Amino acid sequence: MNSYRESVRRTLMKFALIPVLLLVLLAVGLVVGSWEYHVVQQSDVSRIVAREVLDGIFSDYAMRAREAAGRVGAATVPVLRRNGSERASLYAYLYHEVNIAHDGTQFFLLDSNGALILGSKNGLPEMRIPLQPSWGVLCRMRERPDTVCAEFVVRTDGRQDLIIGQSVGEETEGYLFFVIPSEYLVRSITSPHLGFALTDAFGNACIMTGGEWEDGRQGKILPAFSSAVRGIAAARGEQYFVTSEPLAVPGGWRLWSVMPVSNLFSHYLLGLVILLCVLAVLVPLLLLSVRRETRARIRMVEQEEARVTAVSEMRRLESQFNPHFLFNTLENVRFMVKLDPAAAQHMLMELASLLRYSIKGEARCVPLSEDMTYTHSYMEIQQYRFGKRLRYEEELAPDVLDCMVPRLFLQPLLENAVRYGASEDGTIRIALRAGMAGHDTVEVIVRDYGMGMEKEKLAHVRGLLQAGKGKAEGICTHTGIYNVHRRLELMYGMGFGLTVWCPPDGGTAVTLHLPAERRGQRAEAGHSRG
Repeated sequence: MNSYRESVRRTLMKFALIPVLLLVLLAVGLVVGSWEYHVVQQSDVSRIVAREVLDGIFSDYAMRAREAAGRVGAATVPVLRRNGSERASLYAYLYHEVNIAHDGTQFFLLDSNGALILGSKNGLPEMRIPLQPSWGVLCRMRERPDTVCAEFVVRTDGRQDLIIGQSVGEETEGYLFFVIPSEYLVRSITSPHLGFALTDAFGNACIMTGGEWEDGRQGKILPAFSSAVRGIAAARGEQYFVTSEPLAVPGGWRLWSVMPVSNLFSHYLLGLVILLCVLAVLVPLLLLSVRRETRARIRMVEQEEARVTAVSEMRRLESQFNPHFLFNTLENVRFMVKLDPAAAQHMLMELASLLRYSIKGEARCVPLSEDMTYTHSYMEIQQYRFGKRLRYEEELAPDVLDCMVPRLFLQPLLENAVRYGASEDGTIRIALRAGMAGHDTVEVIVRDYGMGMEKEKLAHVRGLLQAGKGKAEGICTHTGIYNVHRRLELMYGMGFGLTVWCPPDGGTAVTLHLPAERRGQRAEAGHSRG
């Protein structure tokens, strides 16, 4: 008896803990999915878009600087200084170039000594360190006369503008460059979800959006970010998800995306606390339920061994049925999430309705009209998956709607018809009919119009149903049919159950017979059979 008690307890524990495991797996799946979508994918997509924008700005103004330097070189800087018409023509060309995008960019042409020849302003831009041919970007233009140079310079207000230009003349007669304001660059890559930082080849932070991501002492990007490259970084008491990639243009530029995730971690922690609280309540209740159920079963074994065997088998069939249905439905939802998220949401709502119904109350039997309401929910879930391929027909006699039936007893049969009832062209047609067979028996027929069963297969299934053998004996692909048949036998006796047959015009049909009992008669009938 002790070994039997332990065996029953272990079996109940397995099935009782399935909802707990599903809850944990669902929570883990939600966390992983939200992190992948809201953090990783959003960071990657936003960073790629920002990088393409910056690459476009760098490349566009590099091309303009190269073309403008060529025009200046053809006229020579001394000629431009003396000839007003040449200078006006060049000014009109440059003015048109910088006003195409209306981004606030300015242009300047200096002679070899750094004196202004023409520009979009009367004076040179105000920089923290004035522009001189002997240093910085002008010096690099002179050292590399055939190369467009790009460099950030610090304004007097601390912001950094981008200078893109090239020396003109064979022996550096002057310098032509564009000054792209920091405000335009920041505005071009600003995102509501995360911040960005652009660094040069030396790790200096040139432009930043969404926050200050530089080390104030050295002007470089925060060390925690530079060491992360891609991953979680902790800085200034906050957690960030950091990614980076180099720009396509030469120069060693690298774009960093910075997404604060401290609040998200707080939400994850709160969810974990809630989950632990739920488990702290649920697990003891499940253990208590298992303990009570074990004791009840042992008492029934001691009182009437034959009766406890039947009840034990009934509960085993029911506990197999519910997870089987849940797993298949969740698989359908997983299939639809990428194809049609709205349909997947409706499917989840229908699934929630079915789950609430499956655990509502303790009554195993409900009126057929009530059970059909939730059967319709199941068929709607399948309709979302198969669309127009699935055709469902229903014909219910009014005098059977108030007959008591096992809860969700039709769902496994409909599931089986959907799974195996496709015709050669892929369409699935299912018909459900219920009516009276005599004055005290309800007859229900579930039929598909697919390709049917082979004779040998049909004979094999019939033989196993008649012998009362289960999945262990070979009904591996028709567990739902066997479970429904066995439930009807256990509830109503060996004279009731189901039969499987193939109509002459094709397909497979399952006919069920159960007593025509109304509400209030079920308990009396159960006592008479007990």
